[in-house]
Amino acid sequence: MPEYAIEEITRIVNGRLDGAPQKPVFRDYHFDSRQVTDHTLFFALSTPRNDGHRYLPDVARFRHTAAVVQQNAVVDDLGLPLIRVTDPEAAYLTLARHVRRSLDTVRYIGITGSAGKTTTKEFTYQILAHRFRAYRAPGNWNNWIGVPFALLKMDGATERAAFELAMSDPGRGEIEFLARLLQPHVAVVLNALPVHLEFLKTVANVARAKLEILQHLAETGVALVNGDNEWLHRFTAGHDRHVIYFGRETGVNRFVLQQVLRETDRTRLVIRDGAEEYDFVSDVHSDAHVENLFAAILAARFGGMTWSEIRQAVHTLAVPAGRGTIHRRGGLVAVDETYNSNPAALGKLLTWAAGAYSQTKVAVLGDMLELGDEEKTYHLDIGRLFSSLDYALLITVGRRAAWLADGARKAGYPADRIIRCESAQAAGEELQRLVQPGWIYIFKASRGIGLEKALRMLLESVDPATQIE
Repeated sequence: MPEYAIEEITRIVNGRLDGAPQKPVFRDYHFDSRQVTDHTLFFALSTPRNDGHRYLPDVARFRHTAAVVQQNAVVDDLGLPLIRVTDPEAAYLTLARHVRRSLDTVRYIGITGSAGKTTTKEFTYQILAHRFRAYRAPGNWNNWIGVPFALLKMDGATERAAFELAMSDPGRGEIEFLARLLQPHVAVVLNALPVHLEFLKTVANVARAKLEILQHLAETGVALVNGDNEWLHRFTAGHDRHVIYFGRETGVNRFVLQQVLRETDRTRLVIRDGAEEYDFVSDVHSDAHVENLFAAILAARFGGMTWSEIRQAVHTLAVPAGRGTIHRRGGLVAVDETYNSNPAALGKLLTWAAGAYSQTKVAVLGDMLELGDEEKTYHLDIGRLFSSLDYALLITVGRRAAWLADGARKAGYPADRIIRCESAQAAGEELQRLVQPGWIYIFKASRGIGLEKALRMLLESVDPATQIE
């Protein structure tokens, strides 16, 4: 972000400057005192669980820092310049809006959906970076705090920027709020799946929430919508904005994923646009991430890149950690999908791996969270699907994943090939006991399960020099 002096920020957020003899200039902006360094402006946010004002002494340890605090906050004399405002939350939103208006030559890409947002954002960024000064929001900064602060961290020289828009306190209106702030030139709606049903109740409501991004496209904006998804297509048919459908189905979508061809350790995608076909070769493996890459390719195309430029970028694409990373160690292969899980993505992963690998396969599957009243049914359904696939062993992690084991057993999967664990630690111990060179291990669970611990324990137990006999 371009540097701002404390007086200018005070004016932008309509604050009152208190004790700023040095008049610092800021190069970074944060709400987490642990991330503060020199020249950082800290926003003291208050939540039901914490109060940022408690951490002002930590901020004061660094040079040329300051803090945005509540108007009447009682603060010890720390020698720390303060910008006093009615509401620090409103202040950082005001500053983020100012930055969005100031950096108006940037072309913004906003990505939403029930699954695949972060992976698609990372793929989009990597592709765009081959031609442009590109930026993407850090990590999973995708909610009402993350998106504004991600805007504040942008480089003033940025040409293209990719953001993901999510629901942290799931409900209607959150994505509309974020879209109003971002005003994307390219909006990508990946899917509407049975996620957040604890709050939204139906997949139709999920689709309505995701499509809120269309309400605040930039003046010349375009919306790329997954036309294969029944609810997304139904709610956007005849939309007055520029909606373009993409997917696997012909007759519905303008951009069609015509073929997915496996070539040794690489994957070839063939995308059709009318009478024209374009092919792309990548290290991306699973079907879910192939679809994420498909969306990212289109986002980059409407972000200003040529098909040829995109093809070169895709060839060197790296898969983000925990989202389809393939680990090879001591003769075994582990597919790392520990970042998150939902029924549709898990079903695709299990089906893909069953067909992609002929070796002995073990599935390590944890709870799928935020599925609402139907969570048991979703887990049982995945268990029934699992029973029809070629897996030698099922290890479940968590109370809900035990329903998955029940579904597999009731559908005929042998009970003596099911291991139920209460934690990732317990699953890791079982894996260390059972590890075999040459086997394939598939890991997937919702983020809260911490399944990466079991994966790490498995990999650490293997001698890298072990050879397959």
